[in-house]
Amino acid sequence: MFPVPRFLEMPAVGIDISDQSVRFLELLPTRHGLEVGRFGDSPIPPGIVKSGGIVDEEKLVAILKKIKTDYSFDFIRASLPEERVYLFKTEVPNATMLQTETAIAAQLEENVPLPPNEVVFDYDPIKTETGHVDKIHVSVSVIPAAIVQSYLALFKNAGLEPLSFEIEAQAIARSVVPTGDFGTYMIVDFGKTRTGLSIKSQGVIRYTSTLDLGGSSLNNALQKTLSLSPEEAEKLKREKGLIKTADNKAVFDALINPISVLRDEINRHYIYWQGAKDKGGVNEEKIQKIILCGGDANLIGLIDYLTSTIRVPVEVANVWTNVLSFDHAVPEIQFSDSLRY
Repeated sequence: MFPVPRFLEMPAVGIDISDQSVRFLELLPTRHGLEVGRFGDSPIPPGIVKSGGIVDEEKLVAILKKIKTDYSFDFIRASLPEERVYLFKTEVPNATMLQTETAIAAQLEENVPLPPNEVVFDYDPIKTETGHVDKIHVSVSVIPAAIVQSYLALFKNAGLEPLSFEIEAQAIARSVVPTGDFGTYMIVDFGKTRTGLSIKSQGVIRYTSTLDLGGSSLNNALQKTLSLSPEEAEKLKREKGLIKTADNKAVFDALINPISVLRDEINRHYIYWQGAKDKGGVNEEKIQKIILCGGDANLIGLIDYLTSTIRVPVEVANVWTNVLSFDHAVPEIQFSDSLRY
């Protein structure tokens, strides 16, 4: 009856910075659940951000300031680049938060190739059926403190107030895997310049890797093979895709090489996980399916190609699965564009 005033709620916009763009989206609570509020995508010129590291803070601050001015928001929840993240699973006493964090800190040196005083970490409990009450399994995420500080300074200088940071792979998994689903899935974020691979199992991210291959590799192959401009290559890729027909042979032949490299990398990580064991020698849960998201996940024919060659179910993500029901609201963002958020 008496809702909290918005200025006290500190309504925040989710924001992600890649090497190529700044992407942001707001979710608004309504009587029917969450709905999409402000959103947008601002390009970043080459060289300002590289592999998640901020190279030219001044130029990036200027881009963020313009977004802040154009869309009028102050509070954000931001993702951090997974390229710099280390993950490990461990067992710790089922005790107070301080005792659990102390036990994890004592294990950092043996699991992370960085001095413990130069990193920050967070952890998520892993759902298990062991029945032990004195011990819990946790998935630990570790990132260099310098990376966190660089992003914190960036946002502060742009006049934005970060309320929380989250690893990019964790944010993606929380979006595309239904709440309460504790299955094991490989998530492939097929972006413009790189592809992020992660595995979510027992409710938490257990594994991440980054490939230096993205949609721009497909464009470059088309440009080189068919002598096209960047705009023509992008248009042809989206219209024709990976369909092997007589009238699409030239496009298919140009795209199949970089797509085969992507397939091989996905398959390599898939095979690795299928045979992986934890420190106790127990087999990890098998991957049930691959969930594909990212700006180039809509490539025509990609799902069929990956399914037939890796022989595991592959599907395009529904990024709204934990956000809204289409019975009450339809987002302004087209489905193909939503995979980039």
